[in-house]
Amino acid sequence: MILVINKKDDRPQVALLEDGRLVEIYFPEDEESVAGSIFVGKIEKFVPALEAAFVKLSNDENGFLRLKDIKQEYLEFFGLKKLQEGQKVLVQIKKEGGQTKGPQVTTNIGLPGRYVVLMPFSHSIGVSRKIQDQDDRSRLKELGSRLREKLSCGFIMRTAAAEATEEQIYHEGELLLSKWNELIKEFKKAKKVKLLYKESDSDAFVLREFLKQGVDEVITNSAAYKELIREYSRDIRVKIIEGDVFEELGINKELKKILSRYIPLPSGGEIVIDKTEAMVVIDVNSGHFTTTSDHEELSEQINAEAAKEIARILRLRNLGGIIIIDFIDMRSEKSRNRIIEIMKKEVLKDRNRVEIYGFTQLGLLEMTRKRTTKSLDERLTTTCPVCSGKGTIPSPELVIEQLFNELKKKPKDVSEVIVKLHPHFREIINKEEIKKVAKLNVHVHFTHVNPADFEITWKK
Repeated sequence: MILVINKKDDRPQVALLEDGRLVEIYFPEDEESVAGSIFVGKIEKFVPALEAAFVKLSNDENGFLRLKDIKQEYLEFFGLKKLQEGQKVLVQIKKEGGQTKGPQVTTNIGLPGRYVVLMPFSHSIGVSRKIQDQDDRSRLKELGSRLREKLSCGFIMRTAAAEATEEQIYHEGELLLSKWNELIKEFKKAKKVKLLYKESDSDAFVLREFLKQGVDEVITNSAAYKELIREYSRDIRVKIIEGDVFEELGINKELKKILSRYIPLPSGGEIVIDKTEAMVVIDVNSGHFTTTSDHEELSEQINAEAAKEIARILRLRNLGGIIIIDFIDMRSEKSRNRIIEIMKKEVLKDRNRVEIYGFTQLGLLEMTRKRTTKSLDERLTTTCPVCSGKGTIPSPELVIEQLFNELKKKPKDVSEVIVKLHPHFREIINKEEIKKVAKLNVHVHFTHVNPADFEITWKK
């Protein structure tokens, strides 16, 4: 794998290439309330019907705190029986907000390192699900238990811990505990809401999260990374190039392709992606792929190819929530099981948690993907000002009908009218038709920017 780090305006943009293909990307956040940030907040209001509270944050957002996310250990730590309105509270962004929702916050704080996540209000020990080897899981579970006894905190052993020494893990645990103690001091001194902790733009964050096992080369435009990477491994090649690395390697061009609704498959098939705030629906089409006359064999070949591409796109675009995939119909249970196995193998590469539930009676594959940060679509696209996000506009026939209806309502004492239409009406309508309806002198200009409507100006 190749890790690409593009330093732009002193902030790192990151891409991960696997066999030459883009599989993961990261852009620094412009906003304050990114997932993982820790705030001094204030309880604004409890809403019993929602079983939640709204928490004021320093960026004028209201965080959504579910009552089940108020840890009993948190209350005991601060000597509280319960939280009250107007009280300051230490919270962490659990999930970033969307266009209509504020961020979701929790009191179950987690401080991540490269090998472990420190959980100060927990005493449990977890091991990353991506560590498949049972011997590694047992060893790390035991190591985590000893670390808990020494530092009196819960821990999650991350995927990278499988390759780390016991000394490295202990050292990181102690560093995280020291950082936590500093945060607690800051929280106790705080008189108003404020951001306490954020590191998602730092070089340390980039290397910790993306310099994973399997990366054997780093390409960057910042020589400073050479020394930083040596602290992790001396076996990783570092290539320094000038200018915008994303532009040089064609990553910007690739981004435009993967944000499309239609994603072509190498064989000639395609996948079609539609999304809502809570659900992603994906349709698999055979397109021009007809190399075999056997329907079942054809379906399985295209679906296998699509399964790999879908796992890549979900990870790359950071799409989450409920995911429904309409694969090409397969009659054989064996074929369906093969597709599920391919999906399970591919999603293991994903940093986010993915659950695959299997095929429904209608032949749709159900799965979920946990997402804590904004999708690439939300980061790099905006709602169309013409269709307002619907993806469709009124047909030309409907717009013309509405235009004729307005022309029939002409005011008294007017001698002419100026009509402005979008250029694509030039081949659909002519001035004589408009004159016939308006029954006066008409000037038609095909200069209107919006194909969904028109502009009328009456002249006396």
